[in-house]
Parts: sequence; C-alpha cells; structure tokens
Amino acid sequence: MMDGKKVDISCTYAQLTDEQTEFLNVNYGNHYLPVELITMEVNGEEIPVTFQGQNSVLQVVVVNPDGVFKFENILIRKTTLPGEKTFHLINAVSTIGIRFNRRRGVRVNVDTRMELEQGEEKFIILVREISYCGFSFINLSQNDVDTNRPFVLNMIERDGDKSFSYGKFIGKVHRTEEVKGGSTIYGCVLADKHADQLQKYVAMKQLEFLTGKKAFAEDIQKTSNSDRWRAEVADALGNTLIDNDEDGTTENVN
Repeated sequence: MMDGKKVDISCTYAQLTDEQTEFLNVNYGNHYLPVELITMEVNGEEIPVTFQGQNSVLQVVVVNPDGVFKFENILIRKTTLPGEKTFHLINAVSTIGIRFNRRRGVRVNVDTRMELEQGEEKFIILVREISYCGFSFINLSQNDVDTNRPFVLNMIERDGDKSFSYGKFIGKVHRTEEVKGGSTIYGCVLADKHADQLQKYVAMKQLEFLTGKKAFAEDIQKTSNSDRWRAEVADALGNTLIDNDEDGTTENVN
C-alpha cells in the first residue's frame, strides 16, 4: 500500500531525572537514545506507537547544533524508567551518525506562491519544494533577491479561496541555478531552530498526498505549538491505512 513511500514522525529528546539518566547509563551505556513517548490516539485514548516486528525500514535523523545526522539499522522499543515514566528508546547498530546531506532530506513538492522579505523589500516567489532544513524557489518579482543577505520566508498555505500563514522562517540563499527559459532557481537553507516546525509541515504535506484531504493542513497548523500535532498525524495516517484496507490493498506497514 505504501511501498517505497516515506513518512516522517517527529520525536524529541526525553527530559530525564538524574536517577533515570544513571539507570540508562548503567543498563544501556551509550547505545540507546531516550525520546519522549511517541503516541497516537485510538478511540479517544492516547496509546504508544509500537515498532516491534514490523516490515518498515526505520531511520533516525537527528538535528542538533553540530549539523544533521542519519542513523540506519535502528530499533525502537518502549521502556519504563525509575519514576514509572515510560519512554521510547532508540537503538542504532552504530552510535556514530552519518552526516546527512541536506539535499537528500525528505522533500515535498509544494509549487505555491509565498512571500519573502529582505529588510523593507518584499518579493513574491514560487516555492517549488521544501524539506525540514531548506527549500527552493523562483523569484516572480522584478527586483533581484540579494544572495548575500538573510531573508524571512512567510510560508503561505492555500486551500481554495482561503489562505493563511503557517509561520515565518529565517534563511539564506545557498546556491543558484539557471534553467531553460531564463529562470533562476534559488536553493536555500533555513535556520536550525525551525527544524521541528518544518518537520511538522513536511509530515503534513506527505499526509495530504496520501489522504488527498487538503483541509488537514489547517488542522495541523492550528496545533503546531503543542504536542497534539503528532497524534493528528498518526490519526490521519491511520485513517488512510484503514481506507486502503477496505479497498483490498492490505499490507503490514505499521
């Protein structure tokens, strides 16, 4: 059903007490990374996502001040630490991550007009694709974008006649490329501090593609400042799987 497709699920570093940290160090050394429990809502109840015995290929991409790193061949399991708090533990065969080429991140096509600001000047641009760490665009305005200065991207979401701002993101032009017809494509990087919100946006766009429901975008935007968005993503994906099962396209992808 989802053969060859990727779905992002964001998670955050677990907030541990000294006792819990010591327990992990004694029992697991540096082979496990604790993250806050990844949950989904089923029949109005929050339940932890299980990754046991699945056919999916799991990867972890870590964004920190040192860069973006990818870990492959991983296992994710649930555990309860002292204090009766439950976390997910991520275990990788190698504890040394592979530095992630930004251009190989999960990218989604958007082809949407948005606004870009440099100081007092504003530009109308066509954003072609976006990932959690960058995007590309074509300048539709008469004036040139200064490639040596940072800018602010006003990310616009459109649904029919409605439009709303998903947020504003600081970035800078990383490279340019001339294409046929005389247009210039600007490849840009966005500040690391925006990574979490952009992961939500990328996941939202992937789910729009899978569900065909544009309205889901505004639901995620409304909850983007809380942890609730993870459950919304899981719910929408779960509904997609159920719909496809009813069509007779069953496959184990959880």
